[in-house]
Amino acid sequence: MAKVKKPVSYSGSQRVSPLKPGLRGARNWAAAQMRAASHTKKGMFRFIASIILAFFMMIVFGLWLSGDLMRVKQNINDFKRARIMSMGFVVERVDVMGEGRLREGDVRKALGVYNGDYFFGVDMDGAKQRVESLSWVDRAVVRRLWPNRIVVQIIERQPYALWQHNGELKVVDVNGDVISDALPTRFAGLKSYVGAKAHMQIGDLRATLAGFPEIDTRSVSFVHVSDSRWDIVLAEGKMRVKLPKENMEIALLKLEQIHAQTQILDRDIAIIDMRLPDRLSLTPSRKERV
Repeated sequence: MAKVKKPVSYSGSQRVSPLKPGLRGARNWAAAQMRAASHTKKGMFRFIASIILAFFMMIVFGLWLSGDLMRVKQNINDFKRARIMSMGFVVERVDVMGEGRLREGDVRKALGVYNGDYFFGVDMDGAKQRVESLSWVDRAVVRRLWPNRIVVQIIERQPYALWQHNGELKVVDVNGDVISDALPTRFAGLKSYVGAKAHMQIGDLRATLAGFPEIDTRSVSFVHVSDSRWDIVLAEGKMRVKLPKENMEIALLKLEQIHAQTQILDRDIAIIDMRLPDRLSLTPSRKERV
């Protein structure tokens, strides 16, 4: 009769490892590292370094999970900044150099840099943009001067003309851009450009009139009619020259030639109409008609 095998019983010394499969690899790796470390100094140092690195990574990961990593970084930066400031790297002087139309207080306020600020903490690009946002400023240069000085150099916009539209008068620069802080009453001697888009055509008209100095020096204002052509007001507003929409240069050349022969621009004429290419019409002033 065949013997029945007895079920195998496990003694207390035999048990299943509580380590999960993923941790067995870590245990085997650690055991291997310890065996290697016990043989050479280099292995020992490598083992210690790996433990320190793993410990450091655990700390960083823990700080990241808790949301404290940025706060720790900020504390480190604050400590470094305080140490550098204690060495004397703070703003002790802010110099503003310009042409005199801007109030220095407005520039300093826009700059946003004050005595006692961290010298290396000044946002130079931001400060430059803020200063250039001021109405009178064309360009600005903001520089650090070692070890505690901030210098702002300003190139101001130059008033070139008065722009009139819907009864409102504004000061504009040579590009036709409005200088909002400029008071028109202080620049009454400037030539005026009248019309909704007149200020946008200043550059083109200026370039055209540069070739006709006799007319340009006599002109006091320019009226942009229907956004298509120009009327030039001469002789302190007593004479108006109506120019054509096209070939304006030809009309101006013809006018200068006629003036050279007849001194027409010195006469009491209210309107010189040059809109038609083959003729010139004159309207006498009231004084002449009387």
